[in-house]
Amino acid sequence: MPPKKSKAYKMPEPLPKNEILTDSLKQKWILGSSIAKGGFGEIYAAASGEKAPSKDSGYDCVIKIEPHDNGPLFVEKTFYLKVAKKDDVTSWMQKNKLKTFGMPVMLGSGLHENNSTKFRFLVMDRYAKDLWTLFNACNKVFPLATVLQISIQILDVLEYIHSNGYIHADVKGANLLLGMKKGTENQVFLVDFGLATRFRGTKDPKRKHNGTIEYTSRDAHDGGTTRRGDMEILAYNMVHWLSSKLPWESVLKDCAAVQKAKESAMQNVPEFLKSCFGKKQVPVVLSNYVHYVSKMEFEEAPDYVKVRNMFMDGLKKEGVKFESPLSFTKPLEQQNGESKKVRTSPRKRGSTKETKPSASEEIENIDSSNQEDLSDSEEEEKTNKKKRKVASKPKPKEKVSWRDCPTVKASRVVRPGEFVPANPKPKKS
Repeated sequence: MPPKKSKAYKMPEPLPKNEILTDSLKQKWILGSSIAKGGFGEIYAAASGEKAPSKDSGYDCVIKIEPHDNGPLFVEKTFYLKVAKKDDVTSWMQKNKLKTFGMPVMLGSGLHENNSTKFRFLVMDRYAKDLWTLFNACNKVFPLATVLQISIQILDVLEYIHSNGYIHADVKGANLLLGMKKGTENQVFLVDFGLATRFRGTKDPKRKHNGTIEYTSRDAHDGGTTRRGDMEILAYNMVHWLSSKLPWESVLKDCAAVQKAKESAMQNVPEFLKSCFGKKQVPVVLSNYVHYVSKMEFEEAPDYVKVRNMFMDGLKKEGVKFESPLSFTKPLEQQNGESKKVRTSPRKRGSTKETKPSASEEIENIDSSNQEDLSDSEEEEKTNKKKRKVASKPKPKEKVSWRDCPTVKASRVVRPGEFVPANPKPKKS
């Protein structure tokens, strides 16, 4: 779900393009255009140094800015300083033999003043599209293999931050971004640690219902911060990505009602999944994972190896390797049994082998493919209308010649209007 503005925080005044910011290590950063606004502040494209890049692609960083009196960015900055130092992240990857890892690192932070207003800022790598945008472009359904690939990547990050005593508490499509740099196009990065906090065995009423209401865990609804809460949030995302719905979507404005619905869901997992998938078959791997989460204890540490193997086994059954490019197809067409057009990247001259497009290529093709499909459907509809129009017209009456009249055939009439009896009376002699 896209981020919503919070009434509790002040929104910053826009900063001018090409504004120079200096971080706490005296590194210079130049602002580009604003690319997003969140509930706490604004996000700008940025580049290192004091000279503006000649091309937009030169803005390979982002700067998150909020008024100094706000809090979320301070929380996120503190988290990165304690948990996500570049050396620590690299060491974890080597220890766990990870070729790619979706844990972002902070490039810089500091304070800035403009027009007598004091700001806090944070510098990060810039990423590509988020999964929420991609989810909407794919008819709000992801293929099972893609969901499992993404979930394994998220699990890697959750295990890392849990090992450092923290939870994320806000896993969702809008906070999951594909890499932009070469070689990271199929890597999902978990961002936005504004709600990151240490997990503890107590509940704080002030934290009740924290997070994004669709995916908030049962513990978070009660003000608890637990590792099983992160695992539960991942489960809700997986259900949403695979079925395109969650049973509490109609009562999102009522936190208590959503909490009650989630309690019921975890008490009766089969009924919960049935309410989401309807007559469609529920993936076995998803059912197993949700059952696993429903049985976890409040302070229980997740069994990351068990869950990872669970997802890997699901991938094997789908015939997809974890390292394969993420494939964002059109699942609704597959579900309906329709033939699917396979998009491939251009072949090299003289080559007969088709190559599978990367995630970034597939993302670029989504809008155009949707447009092409729309054009095809419009053309088909026009053809059907013409057929219906022709079918609805009354057939013209066949013209019957006067010569075909039975009476004429039985007589000696040779021109219209003439009457000659078929059996004339004999003339008197």
